[in-house]
Amino acid sequence: MFTLANDLLEGTRRMQPKELRDRSDGNVAIDATAIAMLGKAGNPAASNLNGKRWSMNFDAGFYRREGNHDAITPADAATFNRSNPGQKAKGTSFGKRAWSVEGELSRLTPNLDESRGDFPLLTVAVSFHIPGAVKGEGLRLVKSLKERGHKTNLVIVDRAYSNGVHDEYAVPIRLLGGKHVFDYKETELGVQSHDPRGFVQIAGSWYLDIIPQVLRDADKVLVSKRNSWDKFRLAHLRNNTPDPGGAREKAFKERKKSMEQAEALYASQHSKRSKSRLKPKGVIGDDWTRRYLIPTDSPDYERWKAQTGSHQGVTVTMLRPVDAPSTEANPGGLKHEQYFEYQSPAWIKAYGMRNGVESANRSIKRSQTEDIANADKRAVRGNTFTYIVTAAAVVAENLRRIVGFYKKYLATQTSTAKTSHLPGTYWESPQIELDDIPLTG
Repeated sequence: MFTLANDLLEGTRRMQPKELRDRSDGNVAIDATAIAMLGKAGNPAASNLNGKRWSMNFDAGFYRREGNHDAITPADAATFNRSNPGQKAKGTSFGKRAWSVEGELSRLTPNLDESRGDFPLLTVAVSFHIPGAVKGEGLRLVKSLKERGHKTNLVIVDRAYSNGVHDEYAVPIRLLGGKHVFDYKETELGVQSHDPRGFVQIAGSWYLDIIPQVLRDADKVLVSKRNSWDKFRLAHLRNNTPDPGGAREKAFKERKKSMEQAEALYASQHSKRSKSRLKPKGVIGDDWTRRYLIPTDSPDYERWKAQTGSHQGVTVTMLRPVDAPSTEANPGGLKHEQYFEYQSPAWIKAYGMRNGVESANRSIKRSQTEDIANADKRAVRGNTFTYIVTAAAVVAENLRRIVGFYKKYLATQTSTAKTSHLPGTYWESPQIELDDIPLTG
């Protein structure tokens, strides 16, 4: 099913001229979307733990929006906790879970260097799995693209993928030529790894270890303040009660000003820290070695170099960690390393392109188009039928993208809802009459 679905998508891509296909630098964003299924596990009440359960789509599972999307009923949670008291499973309420499968979509994003031209942003890979079972899916999609001859460049994902074990996601993607772009949990910010030769990893980048603690914690402090500000701002916007004397509005403005000052301080700290950042050089080696340029122009370089044990030279090779404890989540910095400096303009621009794949998810779910969110339109039992229908829906969305791309460039007048379907709205090559074709020559 995976091969069939991706061959269908590849077919839509190859409907374009090679010149148009080659405009892409190979940047992709990957994200999952829930695909509702008919039927659900029965007996969801905790009062009937041993009752039989049926589902007409028994390969699906409960989906929730929060966390890793893997939901269970309160009845199942109670059973799991009895059999394994240390598990602490928590059930999801009836209204917050849905019987579904998840579809993983990999979509082309624009090039960071926009001078190479425009091209249709197609969905180029797709996969399916039970909600929450994302392990291995990101790598599977990138491998499929590589095998089909696609360029491999930026791989832009959310934390559902980058949280994976380093040798199951981070390293294999880089060995395929991918450049990671992802975000971190608030608890993962700050110092992530050390190298005894005088380097420290912070937010996915290596720095000279001479930088002060305030610069090491800058990301963590800012993200904490942003999260607090977002909650405060949302509560303020939702508060419709009277505000006599404007005390609440005044408090909001003061909090907003404080947040603006925090952002300005962070920008200054980020700029100072960047001067001590090691620059990636080349790609990861087959033996997992990574080479970096040491910032010899850093204001702190000479002082750092004079430290006992500091590495001497203009480059340094990070080696594959040997005998790292199995409990170490980020051995040698391999899990958290990414291509751009975290929160730099290039990172912000690249990570923002994740919106493209979310747009594709919304497009195929609209009732005006394929409406894959509506399980009643897929009343045939089984995941196989759902996979085929979903793949066909993505094919249709790709075709709309290609047609829309050409219409944008061929329009000779302003296109409106009334005129967009009329041939006269678009440029056409001169028509050749049969009488104009010479019979000889």
